[in-house]
Amino acid sequence: MKGKAWDISSIEQLEMAAQEILADLKAKAGHNCAGVLALSGDLGAGKTTFTQTIGRMLGIEESLTSPTFVIMKKYQTTDDCFRQLIHVDAYRLSSPEELRVLGFASDLLETGNLVVVEWADKVSTLLPPSAVKLYFNLDGTRRTLSAI
Repeated sequence: MKGKAWDISSIEQLEMAAQEILADLKAKAGHNCAGVLALSGDLGAGKTTFTQTIGRMLGIEESLTSPTFVIMKKYQTTDDCFRQLIHVDAYRLSSPEELRVLGFASDLLETGNLVVVEWADKVSTLLPPSAVKLYFNLDGTRRTLSAI
């Protein structure tokens, strides 16, 4: 997955990229830990929209909103592989330690969790080496998504 890039000029292209990324995560799932997506990129580049797309693919029907002020939200899915989506927004954190008090470490150890972290660069020291790192870029009206 590392080194792969997608041009995202429509919601359909975002969905296709999300499907590919989710399929790759599921192929690697079940190794005694959660699946982790580490999202980074500029404000408005598509991190939350991507997370919402992943949530729909996992069967979540309720509205996924960015947890900017509550930091973390958990959603039950109807998916056989990832039974819970944990959506983290680290934008307002001043240190990774703030995430520790929310039980983040145990969430990362729970098989069946898919942990999606927006602004992952702010908490990179807490993320496992297996985290799939995705960078969202907005250049004018051109959006790209890269696995880094």
